[in-house]
Amino acid sequence: MKKLFTIITACFISTIIAQNKIIKKSWTSYSQSIDISSWEGHDFEVSAYLKKDKSSKGKSALWSRIDKTDNTYGFFANDAYNETVIVTNNWKKFKITGKVDSNADQLYFGAFCQGNGNFYFDAFEVKVKTKQGIWKKLSITNSGFENDSKTDTWNEGIRKNKIENVANYSISYNSADKYEGTKALKISASNIIGNNNGKYVTVNNVKLYYETYGEGEPLLMIHGNGQSLNAFINQVDYFSKHYKVILVDCRGRGNATFDYNTELTYTLEANDMKLFLDKIGISKTHILGWSDGGIIGIVMAINYPEKVDKLIAMGANINPQGLKDLDALHRNIKEIESSNKQEKQLFLSLYKLMAYYPKLTYKDLNVITSKTLIIAGDNDEIKNTHTVKMFEAIKDAQLAILPNETHYLPEENPDLFNQIVLKFLSK
Repeated sequence: MKKLFTIITACFISTIIAQNKIIKKSWTSYSQSIDISSWEGHDFEVSAYLKKDKSSKGKSALWSRIDKTDNTYGFFANDAYNETVIVTNNWKKFKITGKVDSNADQLYFGAFCQGNGNFYFDAFEVKVKTKQGIWKKLSITNSGFENDSKTDTWNEGIRKNKIENVANYSISYNSADKYEGTKALKISASNIIGNNNGKYVTVNNVKLYYETYGEGEPLLMIHGNGQSLNAFINQVDYFSKHYKVILVDCRGRGNATFDYNTELTYTLEANDMKLFLDKIGISKTHILGWSDGGIIGIVMAINYPEKVDKLIAMGANINPQGLKDLDALHRNIKEIESSNKQEKQLFLSLYKLMAYYPKLTYKDLNVITSKTLIIAGDNDEIKNTHTVKMFEAIKDAQLAILPNETHYLPEENPDLFNQIVLKFLSK
């Protein structure tokens, strides 16, 4: 009854808090979509001109995704994870190329920014290659941001649920700096964690970047697959009032380096975290892991139980079969491998990590002795049945599956998420 009460209580809280939410984010996107359904199987190209102020520490890039008629995703690329893409303080043309998936519906594309700085975009263009081998330019609205934003179809957000007025970011059609015409898109951000004079620790041939906030018992926050430590922008202020919050960029993400000669696995990343804690003098810590970070926390609780006090795993799985759309991952892997582009190797490693790991069974979780809270949204990327079985396999674990919430609960409804986590930690 105690475990069931945890679920019911969390559901009740969700209906109260979710009505009013103010969300800070460590990234934003400005994008639009066009109908691509008549171009199945054709090559396409998205391009734009980019630059950023010399003092800008964050990233800016193009991104593109194809949404299919069955509500799944096809092609996806975000050049923020492309190490060969270097945006400077001079205008330069960047492009993303791919092939239109079968059953394609909409092509989403636009600007992506993460971290602090002033970022500029201009002269967007979308082209497809005809059967005759001729590149045809498709019509998009306000491609050079010359017209008023109220009259076009650009929106803030990267998922289908549009996000407007992201805290810490301002978006304008600005005449101060442009590639052509009279205006360009300007996106500005400040006071975002991840660029705040942190430190580096070398473990397993990579350098991990970290920042600490607050005092008290240590609370290590581990981000997800395509994230960096600033994914916890909505948690750091709240929890640093009660704990010494430790935020770290996992290998290949954020400011951390990557080792292309070593296969990326959750076992390796858990060992990274263990050695990292040793080097900064933390003998034992609470762990809050989101998505892949939750998986790393679980592996740590199995392999290094002496390091893990209480464990919170949000949106985690213990094998690839727990993912709702594993097929999409395999499609993306095939696309990257067939393109044989060196600049996509980090993307390939991240996709393979999710598609082939971890390789745990529910029985493996029986050895976990840390007090554990398993959290997920009922619209999570992880199957609800998988989440429940994880909870059942861990002795005295607690479970919160939250109605009308997604895999991005810590970002989309942080008040609810933070209160549930703090209540668990405070017991």
